[in-house]
Amino acid sequence: MNACIQEFQKSLIAFMKNTISKLQKLFLFTSLLGFAISCVGQKDKLGTANAIPGNRYLDSLRVAKASPGISAAIAVKGKTIWEYGSGFSNIGEKKKASPNTVYRIASVSKLITTAAIAKMVQNKRLDFSDDVNAFFKLSDQKISIEQVLSHTSGIRHYRYNEKVENYPHYDNVVDATAVFINDPLEFNPGEKFGYSSYGIDLLGAIIEKVSKQSFEQYVQDHVLKPLKMESTFLRPPQSSHQHLSEFYANEQNLVPDIDLSYNIPGGGMYSTVKDLVAFGNAFLSDDYISKPIKEKLFTKAKLNNGNEVNYGLGWIVQEMDDGSEVYYHDGHMDGTHSILAIYPKYHLSIAMISNRGSNWGLPEALDLSCRVYGIEKCPEIIAEQEKDPQFIMQMFQNLSANFDDFRNAISNGNQVKLEQLLASNFKSDSWPDKKAFIAFLMTLGNKHEVYDVDISVKGMNNGDKAFIKNLRFQEHYKDKSWYLIYTLSEDQWLISSIEVFE
Repeated sequence: MNACIQEFQKSLIAFMKNTISKLQKLFLFTSLLGFAISCVGQKDKLGTANAIPGNRYLDSLRVAKASPGISAAIAVKGKTIWEYGSGFSNIGEKKKASPNTVYRIASVSKLITTAAIAKMVQNKRLDFSDDVNAFFKLSDQKISIEQVLSHTSGIRHYRYNEKVENYPHYDNVVDATAVFINDPLEFNPGEKFGYSSYGIDLLGAIIEKVSKQSFEQYVQDHVLKPLKMESTFLRPPQSSHQHLSEFYANEQNLVPDIDLSYNIPGGGMYSTVKDLVAFGNAFLSDDYISKPIKEKLFTKAKLNNGNEVNYGLGWIVQEMDDGSEVYYHDGHMDGTHSILAIYPKYHLSIAMISNRGSNWGLPEALDLSCRVYGIEKCPEIIAEQEKDPQFIMQMFQNLSANFDDFRNAISNGNQVKLEQLLASNFKSDSWPDKKAFIAFLMTLGNKHEVYDVDISVKGMNNGDKAFIKNLRFQEHYKDKSWYLIYTLSEDQWLISSIEVFE
């Protein structure tokens, strides 16, 4: 049935049930009649955008996640079929969010850097098998570009006590490698998966060395211009830019301004949903990147032991229950949240960005796509593990209770309790600096609130992970955000590490 007609039916039922005055009924009936007439001729065939369900879904998501503003766009077969902005890009000026709003895109920046590397490979200036040590010496062990793109290189990610706000401004990407270039690898290349934004920053520096151009100029020439991404910026746009969003810590307060020049390739870019779906469209054909190279990007990488990871090269690979695959990346940063996903089965590209950090992701993007595009049976993400429901509930409750104890100890400044929890729950072999971390947490004091918690469980077998995705400590309007990562061991959740959330 036409989604527009369905909306009319819901409104009509509500109208019939209301006990209101005759004048109000007349006004409402006239409005509903006009609404019904507007539905005539709309068809729910595949390829017809259903704007009303899409708009309402995005409005509801914004309210549910308490985001001041959010924008989204969907393209099919290279053409935008729907775009919408909900809420405000600037609360103080009452400026509405729109598909043209420019946001920070956080780690979705990695896809643009991946495209730049892919163009270099296509033009025979690099190969995915090249050793990054040939350009910047990190280790005596070979680290391939492929391993960096699939986050299996061992290059470190952000640290929980890293004062990125104190980093100087970097005029180029090569200079910015000073942040991590002398740090030891966290594991042998190819040994395991370890997400690393700094690894992607290294690739940006390699592009500068090989091209003899600035990273910004190379990306402009080989990615942004060819794909007509005129509202995408590698450095912050002028504050006077008419479409630039503010970035919020909550529904009122702004996040502190931060210089992202230390992390442009891995998480420092700005864009719009319109530009991002145009970028996604380019990976749904063979015109921009050749088919053999795209197959490398979209094939799950393998560790040294032959096990697959859920990353291809730069793109996350998600299997669906109908046998299809979705390729995507999301981005998380205080003051923004983003996702770009492409769904080859439907020739579909979707981008969503909000101006507050949040915890929606691929499930919401797929749900929105199905509503707008009229897919009656929306494919679902395949669960990684199957377990007895009672076991799952028990382990989830254990995890929630454990985290509540941890959160309360921090919020109340209870050092004794916190030490007890860390002693009993941290895996000693993977967390050498527990004492330093306890001391750091105690500096927060009881004036700091832990909020916006979302628990994500990635399996129920020994060795599987669970992530507390949005653990934040608020300090004088500065948000400090972390992943709290648990590992399941003999039916017990043990905290294995804490990483900076971005």
